[in-house]
Amino acid sequence: MGRVVVIIVSLLALLSCSRNAELDRAEALVRDYPDSALAVLDGVDRTSLSRREAARYDYLSADAFYNTYYFLDDAHSSALSRAYHYREEQRAATANLAMFISAILATLVLYFWAKKIQAQKQLLEQKAENERLLSAAEDLRTRLGLLRKAEKRSGAALSADTLDRLCEQYYIYEGTDNLQPRILKEVRSIVDGLRSDPSVRRSIEQALDGSNDGVMTSLRKDFGKWKDEDFQLFSFVAAGFSPTTISTLLEKDKPYVYNRVYRLKERIKASDAARKDDYLSLLNG
Repeated sequence: MGRVVVIIVSLLALLSCSRNAELDRAEALVRDYPDSALAVLDGVDRTSLSRREAARYDYLSADAFYNTYYFLDDAHSSALSRAYHYREEQRAATANLAMFISAILATLVLYFWAKKIQAQKQLLEQKAENERLLSAAEDLRTRLGLLRKAEKRSGAALSADTLDRLCEQYYIYEGTDNLQPRILKEVRSIVDGLRSDPSVRRSIEQALDGSNDGVMTSLRKDFGKWKDEDFQLFSFVAAGFSPTTISTLLEKDKPYVYNRVYRLKERIKASDAARKDDYLSLLNG
């Protein structure tokens, strides 16, 4: 009997939010006047009720019968069983819904966490790229200034479209918030030219020839089988560009640059070129 009471009480909380007027009347009578509650329930057409109301009807019917006679017959035991079964279905549905909502929330949290991590990664990568470009900009300004002196002797035309533009941005925007974006824009343009514009690369070689007794002309003659990329790397190193700048120009990481320069040195050492020592001196800085 105690189990029956526990089941009846536990069902009350789940089913009490149904607002059928006759069921409300029966619920109000079930404790003090259970026989009257049974009479009220006899006047309710159970088949016209919703599942939730039918479960509440079954519960109230079993509760009223039990409080009237202190036992449950087969019909009211079945009614209580149906009400209990409905409660368990609702609990399972609620648990599944909670799990579903939790899964959605977890997915959203993971998604936005991943997006945040990705955004932070992109920000760090962009910051590193900007710092590398700014470092390259400073190096370019210094080295192109030195090449300008050599180009005056060699007749090359390197600085007009590189150093002057770069220095102009420094002097116009120095000390302002526009300095970094302006420099980044200019250095990207200069870097693109040094990467892909043959005339710009020829200007560097001509400037090196002018300041080093025709060293690039001799190098191309002595190592005619080298690839153009090898001469380009040699000219960048000989011009005094830093590993960071060369890495930026070649779009390679520094270990790649170091390895390429090492291989150039070894090939020069293994040759019988008359100006071998001059070539190595330029590569050694």
